[in-house]
This record gives sequence, C-alpha cells and structure tokens, in this order.
Amino acid sequence: MRLFRAAVFIFLLFLTSSLAISSNDFYFMGKVNFMGATGSEDNYIEGENDFPVASSFSTLGFGLGFTTGFHPLFFGLEAHYNLGGTTVLTDPSDDDTVKINTYNYASGFLILGVDLVKNQKYSLFINSGIGLSFALNPEMKTYVSEYGYETQIEPPEKKHFLTAFVGLGLNIYFSHSLGIQVNTRYQYMDQDEPQSAFLVAAGIVYTF
Repeated sequence: MRLFRAAVFIFLLFLTSSLAISSNDFYFMGKVNFMGATGSEDNYIEGENDFPVASSFSTLGFGLGFTTGFHPLFFGLEAHYNLGGTTVLTDPSDDDTVKINTYNYASGFLILGVDLVKNQKYSLFINSGIGLSFALNPEMKTYVSEYGYETQIEPPEKKHFLTAFVGLGLNIYFSHSLGIQVNTRYQYMDQDEPQSAFLVAAGIVYTF
C-alpha cells in the first residue's frame, strides 16, 4: 500500500509539472462491455457449487479520463462506472440453468499510451491501463432455477480486484480543441473467477 501511494504521488507530481508545457486531453465516454464466459464444469461440487459455469453477457458503462504527455508518449488517469447485467449459470450435472444479475462496479486506472499518428485532423494511438475495480453493494441473493429449485448466490469474496487493459483508440478533431474519441479494448479482471472482456467506447475529447 505504501508503494502504491508513493507511485500515485510521483505520478501526480509529474502531472502537475507538465500541464503548462504538454499536450493534454480530457475526455468523457460511454461504453459497452462484452464480458466473457467464466467457470468450468470441473469446478462443479454438488450442494456447494452447483452452477459453476457462467455465460457471456454485455453491460453498459461510462467513464472519464485525463491524459498528458509529450508526443508520442502520454499518461493519465481514468475512472469508470459500470452497470450490472444478466448472466446464465449452468449446472453441468443436469443442465439446469438460472439467470442472475451481476453487480455494478467502479474502476480506476493509471494509463500509459503511445501516439502512432497525430496531426490536426486526427490521432491514432495505443494505450494500456492497470488499476482496481470495486464491486458495489455485493450481497447474497436468492434465485429460482429453470427446473424450479431455489439457489442462493453468494457475494464475491474479492470486493476489489486487479483490472488491466490494452487498446487501440482514434481521436477525430472538429476543431483545434474539440473532437470525438473511439476506443476498442481487451480487458482482464482478476476476480474470484478471472474474466476477460472486449470493450467498445465512444465519447467527446477536449484538447488543450
């Protein structure tokens, strides 16, 4: 934790010192998260883990970020809020299924990126981020399966978990300072059951 605080302090120090002389972007985006399937039939334990396999699903979210840097490198911070979705759990012993609601979660990232192409009309870049995600208000819930059995879904053991992504982005400028931003990203979340996701995001970018 001390190392993390020191890293954030150094990051903020560099951020403040570079604002006046670097290229800065502030952006707001909406996004769709295509969450991958998780679990395995091998994890089935009767009476303890009856529904070990979860289907893929999609959720909506939004985020905002700030980056600064000297061409071609930039770094920054992002904060995201993600709505929950619906996934289908499967009991491999009899193919019984149950639909459950996933939790909302928030994420914060440290960002590092490289501009591949940058001019007055557009910029093409790759970026990566690492940070933490937090499950919001996790609690035990009771659902009824397709075969009519009640099952209780425990909240995740990890209330916060490491999250990382790599992505490709494009800014298209309407003027010297205003444009739109489009992002595609591959994301990995180190939850109780690790989960990968493909993200598509679009929004407004302000450059100063």
